[in-house]
Amino acid sequence: MKGRLCLGMILCFLPALGGGAETSAAPAVDPLLVAHKDSDFHWQKSCETNGITIYWSKVEGSQVIAFKGDGIVDEPLNKVASVIVDYTRGTEWIDSLVSSKLVRNLSPTEFIEYDHVGIPFPFDTVMSDRDFVSHVTVDYDPTTQWLTVSYLPAEDDLAPILKKYTRGVMTCVFKMVPMSMPDQTYVEAEVHCDPKGGVPKWLVNFFQQGWPETTFENLRKEVKKPDIKVVSLISDLMRKPAPTAQNPRGKAFRHDGTKVAKKN
Repeated sequence: MKGRLCLGMILCFLPALGGGAETSAAPAVDPLLVAHKDSDFHWQKSCETNGITIYWSKVEGSQVIAFKGDGIVDEPLNKVASVIVDYTRGTEWIDSLVSSKLVRNLSPTEFIEYDHVGIPFPFDTVMSDRDFVSHVTVDYDPTTQWLTVSYLPAEDDLAPILKKYTRGVMTCVFKMVPMSMPDQTYVEAEVHCDPKGGVPKWLVNFFQQGWPETTFENLRKEVKKPDIKVVSLISDLMRKPAPTAQNPRGKAFRHDGTKVAKKN
């Protein structure tokens, strides 16, 4: 659940604004938050701050607003992507994240992740912690060098719903590409998240508007740590060769225009 939202802020303000004990909600995955296409979003520019452009979009059928930010992170693509997918370090930079773990691997580039988000004292006596289960997919296009990390709501027998937590639902997508400078990466980050339970949707929207800036600030700090290592998932994926193109006469060329030598 990489850099999702200031969920602790959202939840801890609820009692102060008139909430008592939180009411429970149906734990089913909300179909409105699953597998949205880019065309489902109509991004409106909100503001620019600290080198980040922030956008918002309504999502048809949902009272929860989606938010997006884009900007530059001053580290190479493989390092930035590694921070995002490395669930073992999530608690170092994701606000209110108590724990994050791998549920199961689905393929070399797909896995199920479980995240537990805590509620700060003293509000933990009236509100339950949140947890999320995500189907994480990592894609890389060697031709364009775009790398995408997507989190979609999932259900898994190895991550059952727990009575003591409220199961939230979320989609989150990071899109990255290297800049002309080798130590800079352009990043787009978007989120559409419903923490469920008794949190009013207007309050969710109010506090989630700060998600893009918080995410970029924390990501920029995390990637600067000297012990950050490129994870094998990212290094293996980025070794994929770019496909060769065929000219009209059938001769193969690389995308940089150089001819592919014919084997004898």
